[in-house]
Amino acid sequence: MDLFFSDILYLILFSISLPIVILIIYSRKSSNPILPPGTLGWPVIGETLEFALACQGGNPAKFVKDRMNKYSPQVFKTSLLEANMAIICGPSGNKFMFSNEDKLVVSWWQRSMKKILCFPPVFDETLVRDNFQPPTFLPQFLKPEALQHYIAVMDSMAGEHIKIYWSPRGEVKVFPMAKKYSFALAFRVFMSIADPRYVEMIYHPFQILTQGFLSVPIDIPGTAFNRALKASKFIHGELLEIIRKRKMELEQKGESAPRDLLSHMLSALHENGDAKSEMEISTQVICLLFATHHTTSSVITFILKYLAEFPDVYSKVLKEQMDIAKSKGPEGFLKWDDIQKMKYTWDVAQMKQ
Repeated sequence: MDLFFSDILYLILFSISLPIVILIIYSRKSSNPILPPGTLGWPVIGETLEFALACQGGNPAKFVKDRMNKYSPQVFKTSLLEANMAIICGPSGNKFMFSNEDKLVVSWWQRSMKKILCFPPVFDETLVRDNFQPPTFLPQFLKPEALQHYIAVMDSMAGEHIKIYWSPRGEVKVFPMAKKYSFALAFRVFMSIADPRYVEMIYHPFQILTQGFLSVPIDIPGTAFNRALKASKFIHGELLEIIRKRKMELEQKGESAPRDLLSHMLSALHENGDAKSEMEISTQVICLLFATHHTTSSVITFILKYLAEFPDVYSKVLKEQMDIAKSKGPEGFLKWDDIQKMKYTWDVAQMKQ
């Protein structure tokens, strides 16, 4: 909370020092488009503070629910992180969004988010082209047929992680531990990096980056946004070293070099046939790390919460897992066939039970 309120102090000083900018913004003529109900909040900062307070309180959904009740259960307007936007709610809103991708709606990232994730020259280019897309080969790389080669790695890393970080503790806070595990796993799968000390060195600044991702976008020393930019610069520097080392391996070893996501990125070309720059690849890697970090950790956390709340479900999952473990022996790692046998466990993961 201290970090958050330091951001508020900077924000107040920043707003007081810019009355001319605010006056200019308010003096602009509007074409009066038809907009959904709602409010854009304060000049420049919009409703960012209200949203940040809801996030700090651990209930970001409250920000949305309050405005759904006040304005409309379907859609309302607001302004967050220097951007005016419409929030589409409910099942019908979800259907509209996901059935009209690249038709009526397109993927979009806010300016301050791009600034944190992108290498500076790539950031300037994305502002011009508004092109911030994942690698085209990514869906093929993440198919079950491709990921099955990593099942033994995931199994061994999970066991090692539990032994080191979970077993010695009387009580475990799942979400922080799940984030640590998912980050290490992403480094292993994406870039074949298994050194725990190196991964830990990157993990700390990465947490600073994620903390500043939805902060008030004021680049002044001491703010969460400024710290996130510094953390991003450090991580990009490390990623460039990894990319250059892998390029040398591919040139010297050829097919014997690791064939992971990073190698695919280095061999992929733009539509015009040009090779991707090291800065582009670094940006894509950091975006993938960010995209997989909270999603994977959240799923693990909710599954364990679900199992703790429903002992009968836990007992069935445990039995299924123990039956598979007995068939493997003490030193055997999971294989694709074993995953196929986890019928009930998979139902639980999908919250069908």
